Amino acid sequence: MQADERSRLIGECGRADIRIVLDRRVTIGLSILTGAVLELGVHALSGRREAWDSALFWTLGLPIACLASALIGFLSRSTDWKWTLVVAPSQVMTMMVRGGEVGNLWPLTLAASTVLSAPFFVASFVGSRLRHSW
Repeated sequence: MQADERSRLIGECGRADIRIVLDRRVTIGLSILTGAVLELGVHALSGRREAWDSALFWTLGLPIACLASALIGFLSRSTDWKWTLVVAPSQVMTMMVRGGEVGNLWPLTLAASTVLSAPFFVASFVGSRLRHSW
């Protein structure tokens, strides 16, 4: 196959034909998994009781989780990128379950930790905007 013919075939297929779009359940699952892996990964690498007590959380964990959120936003369908709001609550819930300290205030803790998902939310929004220009 010559270069001209290959270019023509790629042009006929278009970008929409080769695009991957995640189902809502997959988007939610990946967002929860991102938070859990953030907590467990930093805990395993640093040995700290709570991941955010480690410098690795801020220098390695958060940037990687933001990149994962941007990728989720890029691959998600329509407004499903908003489900990255569960990244921080899933990280906090993983920390509480791993530490064996799930107290009476866990629903309030999870609701309050949603605010901590702002960086992931912004990263997924940016990823979703890049999807439209891709």
